[in-house]
Amino acid sequence: MRTDPAILEIIQNFYSAVCCGMGYVIERTSYSTFVTESADYATALTLPTGEFFAYPKTAGVTNFMGLSLTRVIKECKDFEEGDIILTNDPYTTDGLSTHLPDVHVIKPIFHEGELICFAWTFVHTSDVGGCVPSSITPTATDIQMEGLRIPPVKLFQAGKENQDIKALFLANSRMPVLNMGDLNAMVSAVNTAERKIHEIVAKFGLQTAKDSMLDLIDQSELRARKIVEAIPDGSYRFADYLDDDMESEVPIRLAVEVRVEGSDITLDFRDCDPQVATAFNLVTNGSHHSYIYQGLINYIISEDPFIPVNGGLTNPIHILAPEGTIVNAQYPAAVGCRHPVSLRLYNAVLGALAQVIPEKVQAAGGGQAAIVVLSVPDDERGGAYKSTVVEPMGGGGGGQKGMDGVHGIDHSSGFLCNTPIENLEHRTDILVKRYELVEDSAGAGLYRGGNAIQIEFEVKKQGSLVGARGQERLKFEPWGLQGGIAGEVGTVTLNPGTEQEENLSKISVLHVGKGDVVRICSPSGGGWGNPYERPEDAVLLDVEEGLLSVEKAEEAYGVILKETAEGLAVDEEKTREARAGKTGQKAEVYDLGEKRRAYEAVWTPEASDRLAQLLQERPISQRSYYKHQIHQKLDGTDHALSAEEVEAEYRRQA
Repeated sequence: MRTDPAILEIIQNFYSAVCCGMGYVIERTSYSTFVTESADYATALTLPTGEFFAYPKTAGVTNFMGLSLTRVIKECKDFEEGDIILTNDPYTTDGLSTHLPDVHVIKPIFHEGELICFAWTFVHTSDVGGCVPSSITPTATDIQMEGLRIPPVKLFQAGKENQDIKALFLANSRMPVLNMGDLNAMVSAVNTAERKIHEIVAKFGLQTAKDSMLDLIDQSELRARKIVEAIPDGSYRFADYLDDDMESEVPIRLAVEVRVEGSDITLDFRDCDPQVATAFNLVTNGSHHSYIYQGLINYIISEDPFIPVNGGLTNPIHILAPEGTIVNAQYPAAVGCRHPVSLRLYNAVLGALAQVIPEKVQAAGGGQAAIVVLSVPDDERGGAYKSTVVEPMGGGGGGQKGMDGVHGIDHSSGFLCNTPIENLEHRTDILVKRYELVEDSAGAGLYRGGNAIQIEFEVKKQGSLVGARGQERLKFEPWGLQGGIAGEVGTVTLNPGTEQEENLSKISVLHVGKGDVVRICSPSGGGWGNPYERPEDAVLLDVEEGLLSVEKAEEAYGVILKETAEGLAVDEEKTREARAGKTGQKAEVYDLGEKRRAYEAVWTPEASDRLAQLLQERPISQRSYYKHQIHQKLDGTDHALSAEEVEAEYRRQA
């Protein structure tokens, strides 16, 4: 270690404060509600080579510490004091920008002519053009449909703003005023970071500042390796699904093999499905990317809550992600709905680890972060659409040993905040009729899952559009663990309780008129452990809080309640009878849910693995087509498919 340990601890807190300070500037000065209320932004400091050495634990998106500026640095080549870089393009940044609305601002920070670090931030802007308001639709077929692509360019050069680049950026947005405010907020944030870094150098000296950056990464890696070493060596496989690609009913399969060898852990995605012809793709260049191993990173941090959060966390992790798979999509794949892919990878990686450390892994949560967006005609701008995020709709978290699932938000998206209803109704043309947790929705367990959340709102303006990008788990239930029961799927209903009621599937763009009512209900979390072993008082409390009905308490937990003068109470004798013989039994690792069991009764894991392997023989542009053709031929099979049957059909198609 190059730095005195006491000094390192102090300077680490200084760096964290710089990152948090950048975040506070963004929260207070951005214009977009999704930034100021929902906190879809991030900040960090990086080495001159691009690795993150400081990342905040509590400001904005909490899981991007594994990203890197390496490709941006390569694209820009030469930097000078006063430069500020602007980009939003996944393909020319190796996935630093994960989709086009995420606009990144990067500033090199110098001391006496020497580049010592970069300040980085991004915000999710309101609109960057493309075929729909807010720029994201699941049905986009290539990235050009999703908006303006900005490779790494200099917004400021030697302190002078490039007005042409700024004008081009704003002209390609349906909401230029909001984008201008967000851009100015990011510029202010990186300028704030520059000032604070100079203060740190003045206080501790240049060499100590530089050494501490490297030491923090080394310390984080060392501590992460100790946690990986505690996982038994071995190979563990699991897969999970996105419901479909919105081009067909065929699910998207995310498969991983987790191999643990000492202090190294490899995530092998060679059996993942190919990239799709819609927007459910992830650009990573096959390298380290936070969206690939978010679940593993969260596990490491939960095991060592005081570990320095930076790129060193990811150094024990190795990735195998072939080109053309959904986790290493190639140009021109659309990427707007990349977040559902990351959430399902979160489930897949932790699902694999549940085979060996089930007591430290939570059941599947809602597995979505559906961003509900309302777009209305702007009469002052000739009817051009303006968009506002209604709410980020997560879903109940999965239960885990010692802890029930969190209501209404999944562990994987815990950084997202909701928008206060008063603010929402003030900013948008809707009336919120209900925003609540859903009774009886949680997956039962010794530690139950979190309840689903639903919103119901009335549209107040004719010609409006509703989008809900990132909706998932409307088909496949969130799985339970160690005897816990799978959670409930989500639903979408138009005009509920009326003669015009219509149950919908995932929303791309929903055309609605004045007076239409939309209800969106999230999935819930799966349970952990045998529900019949859940303490009776905990079941009673859930009933009293409106999370569980008396009937479901009996059905799912074997807890019989009775009315007393003081209110509801547990009927001890009847409960003992109901639970007799149902506790202390060895449980299956997973309850995968009814829909997944039915699907895998035909498409076995072996059959799906073999198809993914065979498709890699094809040119990338043909793989999705052949996947659909083979599914169309074999989906009606009345028996469990073998790998040999799948290969035979593949060869016939060839």
